[in-house]
Amino acid sequence: MPAAKTELRDECVRLRTEERLSLREICDRTGASKGSLSYWLRGLPLTDEEKMAKVFARGHRGGIPKKERGEESDIHRVVRASNLIGGKVARVSETAVMLRMLARGFNVFGSMFDGERTDWIVETPSGKIAKVQVKTAIKGQNGMPFVPLTRGVNNGCRVQHRSRYVKGDFDFIVGYDLFTDIAYVWSWNDVAHLSSSVTVCDGAAERWDKFEKC
Repeated sequence: MPAAKTELRDECVRLRTEERLSLREICDRTGASKGSLSYWLRGLPLTDEEKMAKVFARGHRGGIPKKERGEESDIHRVVRASNLIGGKVARVSETAVMLRMLARGFNVFGSMFDGERTDWIVETPSGKIAKVQVKTAIKGQNGMPFVPLTRGVNNGCRVQHRSRYVKGDFDFIVGYDLFTDIAYVWSWNDVAHLSSSVTVCDGAAERWDKFEKC
C-alpha cells in the first residue's frame, strides 16, 4: 500500500477509535471513499448507543447535545452579520492571528505570492525563525471544530484536489476558531502523525510559547 494511503487509513482508524466518528463523518473529514472505509473499519463498529446518539444529534428531538464550543465571540457576530465567506473569512483569521503575534513581539513576513505552502515567515522575540501556516477552524458535525492539514492544489483557476502538507511546508500551524476567538497552535511534530486534520483542544489554545521551544 502506498505511504499516502497508509497514512489515510491510519487517520481514518484513529477518527473511529479515538473520536468515534461515523462512516459519513470520516468520509467528510478525510475524503476517503466509502468502499475503503468499509474495508478499513470493518472490525471497528460503532455501538448501537453511539449510532443512536448520532441520529439524535442530527436533529431528532431528545438527542444528546453536542460538545459545548463556548460563548460566541463579538467578532463572529460581526462576521456572521456581514455574511462574509471564503477568502474574506480567511483574511479575518489571518489578521486575528497576526495581531496576536505582533502583540507578543513577533516580526511577521508574508509570502510574496498567493498559493505558497507557507503563509508567513516569523521571527520570535528571541530571534528564532519559523514557517507558519494559518487556517480557519471548521465546525464539525459533532464535537469540536477541526483544522485541516491539507491544501488545495490548483489547476489553473480551480482547485483540482487537496494535498497533505509535508515536512518542511511549515514549522507551526495555527488554527483560528472564529466562533470563540481562540487561536490554536501546533508544531509540525504535534501533527506529523495525523493524516488530514487536527481537532482543537485546550492544550493547544494560545500556545505561543511553543515558538520559543522549537
